[in-house]
Amino acid sequence: MKIFVKSLVLILLANISLAQTPIEVSGILKDSTGLTVISAAIKLYSRQDTLSAVSDVDGKFTIRNVKNKNFTLNITALGFKPFAKAYNYSSSNTNTIHLGSITLSSDVRLLSQVTVDGTPDVVVKEDTLQFRADQYKLKDNALAEDLLKKLPGVEVDRDGNVTTQGKQVTRVRVNGKDFFGGDVKTATQNLPADVLQNVQIIDDYGDQANITGVKDGEPEKILNFTIRPDRNKGYLTRGTVGVGDKERYQASVFAAKFNNNQQISVLANLNNTNANIFNLTQQGGGRRGGRSGGGNFNSSSGLTDVKSFGLNYRDQWSEKVTAYGSYSIFGRNNAVESTTLQENLATANNNFTTVDNNKEVNSKTENINHRFDFNIEYKIDTLNYLKFTPRVTFSTTDKTENSNFNILRNDVLSSEGNYVDITDSRTPNLGADFLFNHRFAGTTRNLSLSAYLNTSSSNSGQDYLNKSLEYNDPISAATSLYQRQLIDNDNSTNNININTSYIEPLSKTKSLEFNYEYGFNKIDNNRTVMNTDVETDAPIYDPNLSNNYNFSFTTNRFGLNYRAREEKYNYTLGLGLQPSVLKGESITRNTSTRTTALNIYPSARFQYKFSRSKEFNINYNGRSNLPSYNQLQPVTDNSNPQFPVVGNPNLGAEFNNSVNIRYNNSNITTGNTFFTNFNFNLTKDKIVSTTNTPSAGSATNAIQERGYTNANGYYSLNGFYAYNRQLKDKKYVFGLRGMANYNNNISFINNEKNIGRNLVLSQRLQIQIQPKEWLEIVPSINYTYNTNDNTISKNANRQVHTWATAFDSKIYFTKTFLWGTQADKSFNRGYGSIGANPFIINTYLEKQFFKGNTGALRLTAFDLLDESTAISRTVDPAYILDSRSNRLSRYFMLTFSMRINKFAGNSSMGGENRERYRGGDRGPGGYGGGPGF
Repeated sequence: MKIFVKSLVLILLANISLAQTPIEVSGILKDSTGLTVISAAIKLYSRQDTLSAVSDVDGKFTIRNVKNKNFTLNITALGFKPFAKAYNYSSSNTNTIHLGSITLSSDVRLLSQVTVDGTPDVVVKEDTLQFRADQYKLKDNALAEDLLKKLPGVEVDRDGNVTTQGKQVTRVRVNGKDFFGGDVKTATQNLPADVLQNVQIIDDYGDQANITGVKDGEPEKILNFTIRPDRNKGYLTRGTVGVGDKERYQASVFAAKFNNNQQISVLANLNNTNANIFNLTQQGGGRRGGRSGGGNFNSSSGLTDVKSFGLNYRDQWSEKVTAYGSYSIFGRNNAVESTTLQENLATANNNFTTVDNNKEVNSKTENINHRFDFNIEYKIDTLNYLKFTPRVTFSTTDKTENSNFNILRNDVLSSEGNYVDITDSRTPNLGADFLFNHRFAGTTRNLSLSAYLNTSSSNSGQDYLNKSLEYNDPISAATSLYQRQLIDNDNSTNNININTSYIEPLSKTKSLEFNYEYGFNKIDNNRTVMNTDVETDAPIYDPNLSNNYNFSFTTNRFGLNYRAREEKYNYTLGLGLQPSVLKGESITRNTSTRTTALNIYPSARFQYKFSRSKEFNINYNGRSNLPSYNQLQPVTDNSNPQFPVVGNPNLGAEFNNSVNIRYNNSNITTGNTFFTNFNFNLTKDKIVSTTNTPSAGSATNAIQERGYTNANGYYSLNGFYAYNRQLKDKKYVFGLRGMANYNNNISFINNEKNIGRNLVLSQRLQIQIQPKEWLEIVPSINYTYNTNDNTISKNANRQVHTWATAFDSKIYFTKTFLWGTQADKSFNRGYGSIGANPFIINTYLEKQFFKGNTGALRLTAFDLLDESTAISRTVDPAYILDSRSNRLSRYFMLTFSMRINKFAGNSSMGGENRERYRGGDRGPGGYGGGPGF
C-alpha cells in the first residue's frame, strides 16, 4: 500500500511539473510574394494569459512562457490585413510549438489611405538596394548629392563622382527613366533632396533583362531616384549667380516642371570655376591608386571654362505610349600644366635597365559636344511591348600640347628636346536600339528580340613637330633630330548586334531559356602620313607609314539556360558556345589576315534571400573583347620617334571570365548595414604590350618600340566592404570602408615575359556627427597603399603610401546664418620629385533669406593656403607613370542663390509642405527602373 501511495504521488508530481513547463510558440511571417514581414505586432490570447511579440528582420517571432496549448493569435502589420486564428495543440507532447510560415494578405485599400511609416530604411531586392530618403537628416536647400553622401556604402568625391560598393555609378534615372541621358552629375547636383522619396542603387543588365529576367554579362551600376507623390505635380527652380576675384564668375539655372507623368527640365550653366555640369564621355584609363589634392568643390585638373545647356523631356503620350529624351550642348576650354615621370621597363644584354621619360607639359583643349537621345515605349497590349531609342552625338576637339622632355637610360641622358602636337578631330555618331517583347497568353512563356545599330566616324588631323638632341654614347657629340609629320586619320565604324531570347516554362518555378546573339563590328581606317622636308618644310607622302586598313569581327553566340525561382532563392545554370572570326585587310600592302576562335563557357547565377534586407548573390559570365584599330594596324606610328608603336594584325580577340560574389545585410532594428562584394577576372588570350629595346651597342640608346601580342596569365582580384553603425537615432554614424585590388599583369620586354604584380589596398574611417540640428561634422581618414613589383627584376619594385584626412562641417549660428568648411590634408610618400602634401581649405559664410530660406547670399574662400595640386599614379604592365598637375588655386567668390518651388497647390517662394513623406517600398518606376508591362 505504501508503495502504491508513493507511486501515485510521484505520478501526480510529474504531471504537475509537466503542466508547469513553459510552452514556446514560434513562427515566421511572410507576404504573398514570399518576402518576410518585419515589425508586425503579434498577440497570443489564452485562458491563462495574454502575451505579445514583434517579428524581427527575418520575419520570425517567438513567444515564451505560454501556459496553455489552446490559444488564439492576432497579427497586425502596416499594409496587411489583420490575421486571426485559433490553435489547439493540447494533444501534442512537446512544449515547443512551431507554427511554420504564416502568410499575410496585402491591404491595398489601407496602403492607399494611410502614410506608410513602418518600412525599413534599406530594402534589398535582388539587384537593387533601396534607401528611404526621409530617414536621413538634411537641411533646407540640400541636393540629391548631399543625400547620397549619407547613404552607407556610397561615396561622393570632391568632383561629384559617385561610387557604390567599390564601383562607379555610370547612369542616373528619375522614376525609372533616363534623366538628361543618364548623366550622373546633372541629376545629383541639381535635383533637390526634399523631392525624393527613395534612392535605388541597381545592378542593371539592360532593358531586355529587365523585361525577361534573363541577366547576362557585366551589370552597369545606376542610380534611380523616385519622386515623392506629393511632389509629382508642380515646378521647381534654382538659380545662382556669382562673381569673384581673379576674374572668376559663375551663373546657372535649373528648372523642372512635374505634371504627374509629364516632366520637363531645363539646365544652363556658365562658369570658369572648373564646374563641369555635363559629363558626355566615359571615364577610363589605367588602374589608379593614391590620388590627392582635394582642390576646390569641383577640382578637375587645370583651369576650365564651361558653357552648357540641356533640355530633358518625358511625357505619357497616351495610355500605351511613353516618350522621354534629352538634348544637351557642352563647351569646355581646359588649360593644364603638368609634370610627368614615366619609368619604363627595359633590358639590355640580359640586364635589367630603366628608361625614364620626364616631361613638362602645357596643353590647351577646346571641346564642343552635342548629344541627343530619345526613347519611345509602346505597350501594344498586355502581352506585347516595343521600345525604340535613337541617339545622335557630335563632338569637335581642338588640342595644342607643348612638351619639354628628357629621356634617361640607367640615369644617363639619352635624349632631350621639345615637341608640339596640334590635333583637331570631328566625331559624328548615329545609333539606335530596338526592343520587342511578346509574352504568350496564359503562361510565363516569353519571346524577346533586341537590336543595336550604330555608325560613327572620326576625322582627325595632327601636326606633330619633334625637335631633340640624341646622345648615342656618353662621349660623342649630340645628334640633332628634326621631325615634322602631318597625319590624317579617317575612321568609320559600323556595329550591329541582334539578340533573341525564348523562355519555355517547365513548371511554375522552373523554365528553360534559349538565346542567340549575332554581333558584327567593321572598322575602315585610312591613315595618311606626310613627312615634311627639313629645308623647305614641304610635305612629302610617306608610303611606309601610311595605310588603308579594314577589319571586321563577327560572333555568333548560342546559349541554353535552366532557371529556377523558389521562395527563398533562385538560380540559373547554362552553357554557351561562341565561335568568332576576326578578319583584317591592308589595301595599301595587299595583305590579309584571318583569326578564328571557339569559346565554350558555362554561365551560372545564384541568389539567396534571407529576408527583405539580407541577400547573398553569386554570378559568373564570360565575354569576348575586340582589339582596337591601333593595336591591329600593320604599320609603324613613329610620330614620337623615341617611342614608336607597331600594330599586330595577327591579334585575336581576348576572352574574359568573371565571377562576382555579393552579400548585403541591413539590420532593420539597429539601422546598421554591411555590404561586401568580391570579383575575380581571368582573361584568356589577353592583349598585352611588348617592348623592344637595343640589346647591344650604345648604353644611352633609349628608343623603345611598342607592340602587342596575345598571352595567358592575366587575372585580377577585387574586394570591397562597407560597414555602417548608427548610434542615438543617427546622431552618430560610424562608417568603415575597405578595398583591395590585385592585378597580375603580363608584358614582354625584349621577348622576355614579365609579370607585374600590382596591389592596391585602401581603408577608410568616417564619422558623421550631428548631435544637434544646428551642427554637422564629418571627419574621415583614409590610407592607401599601392605597390608594384616585376619578375624581370626586383629593382623595378615601387611603392606609394598615402594618408588622406578630410573634415567637413556645417554650423548654423542661427536658423538663417551658416558657416561651412571643407578641409583636406594629404601625406604622400613614394612619388619622388613630383611629390606634394597639399592642405586644401575651402570655407564659406552664408546668410539665408525669405520664407523657407529660399534665398542665400554666400561668400566663399577656395584653397585658402594656395596649395591645390593633383597627384596620381598609373600602373601599366610596361611602365609606371606618376603625374602632378595644376588646379584652380586660391580665389574668393560672392554668390546669390534663389529657389522657387510650387507643388500640389502649395506655395511658392518656398512655402512647401515641411512634413516628411514616408513612402512605401516601391516608388514610381519600381525596383528595376526599366521597362515593364
